[in-house]
Amino acid sequence: MLTLDDPRWPSLDHRGWSDGGRSRDEDAPFVPDELRHLQANPTDRARFQVLWPYLCSEDTSWPAAYAAVPYLVAIAEGLRPADRGDYLYVVGLIVMCSGEYGHVWPGIPDDVTTAYRAALPTALTLLTEQLATPHGLTDTRYYLAAAAALKGHTGLAELLNDLNFYTECQECGEPMIDLPDGLTLA
Repeated sequence: MLTLDDPRWPSLDHRGWSDGGRSRDEDAPFVPDELRHLQANPTDRARFQVLWPYLCSEDTSWPAAYAAVPYLVAIAEGLRPADRGDYLYVVGLIVMCSGEYGHVWPGIPDDVTTAYRAALPTALTLLTEQLATPHGLTDTRYYLAAAAALKGHTGLAELLNDLNFYTECQECGEPMIDLPDGLTLA
């Protein structure tokens, strides 16, 4: 695992970070600082919600995401099963947005790639414990999407993740899937 003090972190781009520093977004986080904060405050959901879209967004898992995954899994491991879902879903989303299980961007350092790939089976184990806890329909869908990605089924993961887009025709608005009364996937 890349230590949080490793001098290579600035070279690992994310949505708001490139060429060793913030790009257009002046509020873009420095990932090691955020991970350090989350290690000390793992239930700070607001801070995590700000961080994760910088790691993985718009169908792209950024280089910093691969270095962050072992930390996200370790943080989730320290939480009760019912409280780990956000971290584990994002790990699954990083896999989904990578295109296939275990794939990383070209040029990612070998030690980062190795640590990323080593963390994925643990994430799946933790996610299976998460699935056994009470949660709503939407969370179930997202956790199942993450589980599919962590099992190497990224196509199924993407379908489950985006299922709400498939319930109606995007052109005419007609229902494409008959949902039971009162059931929504939003």
